[in-house]
Amino acid sequence: MPRLHRGTWIVVACSEGAMILENAGCVRNPDLRLIDRMDAPAPRVPETRRPLPEVTDRGRLATSAFAAQVVSRLAREAARGGAQRLVLAASPPLLGAIRDRLDEDLRARVVLTLPKTLTRQPLGKIVAVVNEALDRAA
Repeated sequence: MPRLHRGTWIVVACSEGAMILENAGCVRNPDLRLIDRMDAPAPRVPETRRPLPEVTDRGRLATSAFAAQVVSRLAREAARGGAQRLVLAASPPLLGAIRDRLDEDLRARVVLTLPKTLTRQPLGKIVAVVNEALDRAA
């Protein structure tokens, strides 16, 4: 039964920002610690009643830029020998943008991807959701 191993990094991200957490505890008693917090760039949106095509494109560009920022942070840690196991939990568009930018080395470190927004959840809930998903994936 797979569980959240010690040293596993969990990236929890949404359009507003991301938290990078590490399990400093053990498999039976996970203890998530904050490694980094990142704020997403906010796209400037003109005040209008209906969405304009360029507004949607700005949103996509902001998502893409933020995904690149998250992946860059993970790549720096991987180059130092850290982040051996990764869990990615993000809103579906952001998760897709992050996955598209992962190089082969980072992709091999990913043990689970969750298309869920968990950024406003307490750490205990994040552990429960991740462990449940790991159990289902086994």
